[in-house]
Amino acid sequence: MKKLATFWMIIFFCGSLLAQTAKVPTDTIVRLGGKKIPCKVLNVSSSTILYSAPDKTESLAIDRKEIEKIIFKTGRVEVFNKPVLTMIQEGQWESILVTRDEKDTHGLYNRGVIKASSSPSNRSKKAAKQSAIIKLQKKAANLGGTIILLTKEESKGAYGDIPGFDLEAIVYGTEPLEKGTDVVDDKTKETPKK
Repeated sequence: MKKLATFWMIIFFCGSLLAQTAKVPTDTIVRLGGKKIPCKVLNVSSSTILYSAPDKTESLAIDRKEIEKIIFKTGRVEVFNKPVLTMIQEGQWESILVTRDEKDTHGLYNRGVIKASSSPSNRSKKAAKQSAIIKLQKKAANLGGTIILLTKEESKGAYGDIPGFDLEAIVYGTEPLEKGTDVVDDKTKETPKK
């Protein structure tokens, strides 16, 4: 009886081990919107990609222009297109628009005047200007602005010197300031460079 029970336990144990199926790695197609499609890539041509679902034999086609990348089961990644856009929330500094045209601010509310200088680690005038614009955008985001109107641009630094850039702008927002709140006037003092 004991041998029979042991025999059946061994059969049951071995049967359960054989019944487990290993998860087969699959290829992954990442569409431009970020949607991932687990599949088996059959063919990559100049205009389309043929693939099938992991458990089906029916082949499907998708245009290359709709795909960001394919991650193959071997780990290799083939990039086809860069993502169209990344989602930026309204309050982030990256969403602040910069303009020189006063018409772009029509219908918006004045939130204040801000100033910014470029960081001293820039190697070119273009990088210095971009550094100052980013600082303006961050200040404008803190004030609840959506657009910056540049009013003053001043380039510093002679040939061979470290380039610098000073900017002054007016911040505009879609909402009026709360009652009892004054328009901000940025009075940050610039430290003289030695």
